[in-house]
Amino acid sequence: MKEQTQQGILKTLVNVSRFLLACVFIFSGFVKANDPFGTVFKLQDYVHAFGLMGLPFFTLVIAAVGLAFLEFSLGIHLLFGMSRGAIARITVLFMGIMTLLTAYIFAFNPVSDCGCFGDVLVLSNGQTFLKNIVLLAAAIINQRYHHLYIKIVGNNTQWLVTTFCSIYIVAYSIFCIYALPVLDMSPYKIGTDLKAHDLKTANFYVTDARTDDDITDSIVFHRGYTFLLVIPNLRHADEGCIDLVNEAYEYAADNGYAFYCLTGSADPEDWEYWSDHTGAEYKYSLSDEQELKTVVRASPGLLLLKDGVIINKWSNYQLPDEYILTDRLENLEIGQLAEAETHQKVLNILTYFILPLLAFVLIDRIGSGFVMYRHWKRKSKHLLKENDEEETCSDKRGPILPVA
Repeated sequence: MKEQTQQGILKTLVNVSRFLLACVFIFSGFVKANDPFGTVFKLQDYVHAFGLMGLPFFTLVIAAVGLAFLEFSLGIHLLFGMSRGAIARITVLFMGIMTLLTAYIFAFNPVSDCGCFGDVLVLSNGQTFLKNIVLLAAAIINQRYHHLYIKIVGNNTQWLVTTFCSIYIVAYSIFCIYALPVLDMSPYKIGTDLKAHDLKTANFYVTDARTDDDITDSIVFHRGYTFLLVIPNLRHADEGCIDLVNEAYEYAADNGYAFYCLTGSADPEDWEYWSDHTGAEYKYSLSDEQELKTVVRASPGLLLLKDGVIINKWSNYQLPDEYILTDRLENLEIGQLAEAETHQKVLNILTYFILPLLAFVLIDRIGSGFVMYRHWKRKSKHLLKENDEEETCSDKRGPILPVA
């Protein structure tokens, strides 16, 4: 009895550790997939801190998507109890590396925070280190006793879950690169009233590039529509969308809307470079480069304000064209604040992800039940056959006569 109690406690401990790791990895992986460029910018901080200059931007994008895929996949495999041995070993290795890295960051403070959970949950370097120690301990327990897992799906269905989750997280990452984060957790999400925002705390300011005059209030308190073209670094921006940018500028000029180009590039040579390469006719305004990367996860990115409220945002892949800008903004859908609430977006994401997974689990359970039924039926037939044979043998022997 004592041994059974100890086994039960151990089984509970390993499964609690496993589900803790699964929840953290799934959450962390999804947050990174939702905001790939946020992860890229954090990786750039690490690259600069460790002196690894010169890595191509596209390499960091691939690394960001790969990290989201790795964490999310580990979490899903732990949650469903798939590939137990291999996943347990990979988890220990991954958490060992992360713990050593965060120990270094905690000791020498090369970056302000690890960026593990993006803008959703910002932890200090000390908190991150303690978190990783707990997760490493859970990973070691998980690796030592993974044979005590409570499995959710069988071996025949694992490939369905793995394939679906892999495609989902990669496709979601690519979509968020193309169309901006679905769940915008930044201080500049759609619906934000910049007039009520503590801009000084957020390090958001705008100055005229030529005169150095502060024009922040002129933008924030402007009555009517204002376009903000955001280009953190003019040398590293996407020039492939510049025709649409110029169309938006001409549209704003023709209809009397304010248009500002905000950039962190303070060198006049950068302005000349961008103007020469793109034919830009708009003036430049200066702001903090890092803050502009938070304002919109694109370069260039375009914001539309109405009375100081952010009512729309576009990435460089989704800029409005002449087929959308067909009338004044007052008469167009893009000129209205009609964005779905965050909780509705979360519900939609969960629906499109959870329902297929539940379907796979249901298929697996039905299949397992069918296999158990067939096994029970064969066993019943076998027992019935044995009973029939015993009765037949008994009949052949006839009655047993008493010995005189």
